[in-house]
Amino acid sequence: MITAALHARQMPVRTRGLDHARHRGRLVRAEIGGSIRHARLAAGLRLCDVAEAIGRSVAWVSRVERGMSAKVSMEDMVVLCAAVGLKLWLTTYAAERAIHDAPQLALLRRFRARVGEMWQWSYEVIVPVAGDQRAADAVIRVPSVSIMIEAFTRVADGQAQLRAVRLKARDMDIERIIIVVGATPSNRRALAAAADVVASDFPLGTKAVIRALSAGRDPGANGIVTL
Repeated sequence: MITAALHARQMPVRTRGLDHARHRGRLVRAEIGGSIRHARLAAGLRLCDVAEAIGRSVAWVSRVERGMSAKVSMEDMVVLCAAVGLKLWLTTYAAERAIHDAPQLALLRRFRARVGEMWQWSYEVIVPVAGDQRAADAVIRVPSVSIMIEAFTRVADGQAQLRAVRLKARDMDIERIIIVVGATPSNRRALAAAADVVASDFPLGTKAVIRALSAGRDPGANGIVTL
């Protein structure tokens, strides 16, 4: 029997990634502040000129330029950049795996308790593509089959979420998928709204999936389990 402590080690709450993000946030703030200062000096503007133009104090502008103002709104930063002739543009891109929250971990644990210990479990399995930071919540294995497990405590856009899971499984070269969903009224409504995708891509329901997995068998098709 695998202990609760082992479960905790296998499903870490990844605070290290958030600490890195906070550190990077401080570096970005300082970098933008330095760019603002250089642009201001190149334009021949004084601190008081910029402060008057945007309705802020000289001390506030100086702190932002030195990266020392931790609570600057996005709007304020964009306006300050514009005042010195810069355009601030931010974007996002896929980085490391998003942190699991406690309800999602609890959902995975409930599912594992129903399935039993006949399967080998691996958590947060990274997609084996260079530079791709997507990961499956879990992959379970017996000699005959590997199955990707995705856990959703909340289904917002059923069609989009289910299709994203299919793409992830494709890129991991895993044929079988089981999605575990929290059994809430809103989740049931979202799955009902995605009935066409569910019927074609995830035809098995909770009982069929649990019956097969608890016996150590490939369920034979993809499925959705509500717990």
